[in-house]
This record gives sequence, C-alpha cells and structure tokens, in this order.
Amino acid sequence: MHSRVVIRSLVLPDGYIAAMDDGMISWRPNVGIRRNIKLEFPISTILAVGGANGKCDSIWCGDTRGNISQLSLPMLSVLKKFCLNSSSIRAICAVSSSSDKILAGTSDGEIWALGKEIPGGSIRLFSIGSAITSMKCSDENIIIQSGWSRYTFDWTGNEIDHHDHNKIFISKKIKRDNRRSKLLKFQIDNGNLPESVLLDLPVVA
Repeated sequence: MHSRVVIRSLVLPDGYIAAMDDGMISWRPNVGIRRNIKLEFPISTILAVGGANGKCDSIWCGDTRGNISQLSLPMLSVLKKFCLNSSSIRAICAVSSSSDKILAGTSDGEIWALGKEIPGGSIRLFSIGSAITSMKCSDENIIIQSGWSRYTFDWTGNEIDHHDHNKIFISKKIKRDNRRSKLLKFQIDNGNLPESVLLDLPVVA
C-alpha cells in the first residue's frame, strides 16, 4: 500500500496546505473541516494569494508536467487551469496585489505570464536557458534566481544585470588550493609532512 509523502507545504494564518507525492492537495484549517483535492500530477511549487479582504483566498499550484492550477480556499475548487506544454514549474510569483496576473518559471528556464488580463490566458515572455530557482517582480523589472546566479530583466526579456556567485566560489576555491599547496611545500621543505599525506602525494623521480 502506497504511503503518501508530503513534498510541499505552506503555512497560512488560518491553517496550512500539504501537497503529497501522488498529486493530493490537503487544506488543514486550524478550525473547521479538512478538505482534499487530487490533481493529475504532483505539484512542484505553490503560492498563496490574497483577496479583496486581505485574507488568502486562493493558491496557485505548479506541477511537474508544466500545468498550473488556481484553487480556491478553503473549498479547493479549481478556479483556473493552464497547460504550458513545458517542463516542471519551479517558481510562481504574483505580479501585484491588485492584479490576478502571475509569473511562472520552469526548469527549462522559461518565464511565462498568466492571467485573465493576458490574451489567451498565458504567454511565454522569454527564457534564460537555465532552471529557475525563484523570482520576484516589480513594475519595471523581473528578478530571477537560478542556482547561485541572480539576473535582472525588463519585461521584454532584455538583461539589465547579472551576478554570478559561482565565480566567487571558484575564486575562493583557487585561493584555498593555493594556500594548501604553499603549506604542503613548507611542510615538505621542513620535513614535517605527516606520513598519511606523503602517501597521497605523487612520486617524483
């Protein structure tokens, strides 16, 4: 018998959402009735959005097959569903508190805009060519995290800024390796190198 595993969760003031590895979504309120809905595929990211009264009244769920569903709270009724024919949805962010428009990022690096304000409901904006880790946006820019790299784009997909933190780690690794080499050379020159380290060093003829 398959035992469900929680793969995503989201804590809200009135309760919490638990998403299972078989596509089950469960709303577990602090007070009241627990409700469940079974989606076709497991979700990979989740976002809660507020309504006119300031309370969270729906959630957006992106799944492992490129589908995005908006579910009502607390009933978990399907309000909207989009099929992007894309890879796994890795990040979702709301464009603003006064709009139902959202952005979605995929594991292939695609950025999509979705909502009733958009012709056809969804449109692919651009791609960065690497998996999206997280993102946020403002009126002018979209800020995207991909691994250790952070990008800033305008809404047309033009890159404004790029910070590659991998270069920092590579630089620090080179410095550590250089310090270790100098220390080993000093120990060799002074005959203080442990035998265990000597055994790992190449034999020089």
